[in-house]
Amino acid sequence: MREVNRKYLALRAVRAFYIAALCALFWAPAFCADGYRDAADLQTLAQLGGAASASPEPPPPGEPAPAPLRSAEKPGWDNYIKRLAAQVKGDNLFDAATDRLQLLLDGAQTMPAVAADVERAARFVDIEIYQWEPNDIGARLRDLLARKVKSGVRVRAILDSCGSELIKPGSPEHKFLASMIADGIDARVRHFRLLHLDHRKVMVMDDGEGGLSAYTGGMNIGDDYQVKWHDQQTRVEGPAAQRLERSFVDAWRAVSGQNAELPQVPASVPGGARTYVVTHTGGCADVNIKAAYLEAIATARSSIRIEDPYFTDRDVIGALVAAARDSSRPGLKVQLIVPAKDDEQVTLHAFRSHYPEMLKAGIEIYEYQPRMEHMKVAVMDHFWATAGSSNLDPQSLDYNDELNLLVLDRGFASEMDSRVFDADIAQSARITSCSPGVADVIDGHLPFLAPHPGGV
Repeated sequence: MREVNRKYLALRAVRAFYIAALCALFWAPAFCADGYRDAADLQTLAQLGGAASASPEPPPPGEPAPAPLRSAEKPGWDNYIKRLAAQVKGDNLFDAATDRLQLLLDGAQTMPAVAADVERAARFVDIEIYQWEPNDIGARLRDLLARKVKSGVRVRAILDSCGSELIKPGSPEHKFLASMIADGIDARVRHFRLLHLDHRKVMVMDDGEGGLSAYTGGMNIGDDYQVKWHDQQTRVEGPAAQRLERSFVDAWRAVSGQNAELPQVPASVPGGARTYVVTHTGGCADVNIKAAYLEAIATARSSIRIEDPYFTDRDVIGALVAAARDSSRPGLKVQLIVPAKDDEQVTLHAFRSHYPEMLKAGIEIYEYQPRMEHMKVAVMDHFWATAGSSNLDPQSLDYNDELNLLVLDRGFASEMDSRVFDADIAQSARITSCSPGVADVIDGHLPFLAPHPGGV
């Protein structure tokens, strides 16, 4: 089992049915045609913040035409958070003021930083993780944490049963979990719930001096994530660290029934990056992270850059197509990076089914070549940036518990532009034409890769 959708192995059988049905009905041409342009789709995108350049059909006779968009209502980064806050449910958009953010690429940068922060911890280390692999990297972190337990540090960990392959008793993963518990790590399992997984990647510890250090991003724990794959974590100091700890505390209460106090909110970091934390609760409870992306896509005027391994949500793809075609945004460049070597080929096939319409709209598509690309990052207008656990597929955007940082800071955005996007595009193959195969078309229409029926 790896990341998204591996848990739905039974649904793979549906693919055979779709192959027969779609081939018989000649649906393939329909999936390669332009989409998202009828009046209903445009209205939906407009409601979600996805501005479209084409005009919807005129209203039926007798009905008033919709009022034109007033200039005061036009999207802009100055009121982006206000517009997003109106869409986010509950208190799931946390204003973290200014924070010190450190962009860490791959395990070679991430694991030494994590190890140093764990060594400094004097009171606690808390980890909320989707997958903890029982291999060399997983064991090395377990052993480090076990030594901290012996020194009097409280260590708690939450593992998702599906992500960490803890559904089958007697597995190597269960033996690894037992070893963690035997070493004094208070490890709990988030038990399987259909279409509702804890996919967050959160690690928080005290810094030994009364403050907090925290990490979030795309990385789970194990050789795949820190050695074999291309991935990213962000180290956080400041108020955002307390919000990450709250994610852990909420999950801890759910799995243990125990209440836990939150640490005091750290002070803002002078000169730090303007940061917000957006959390999403799965089971179709909300679409907060999806709203953050769609509102940002509607706001961008010069550039949209997204890198994601599981990119199949049709609303997000539709918003990108509409943005690229929007005549009111001349010069807008949309660039997308996905892996050429995907651990979940079904999702790559599904994304490729949309290549023709995206290429026709002028979107630049790049397939990262060296290895599996697992980042979940974006930069827009060299100002807005996001990094976190959420993929851009319905599994993450509708069904999982997820957490992303939103950063409105030109310095951080510039660093992500250069260290992530410029570097990865240089190692990617640009796709300039595409004729989706049958597998692409079929996988693009599998039910677990489509938005849930309730919409957003």
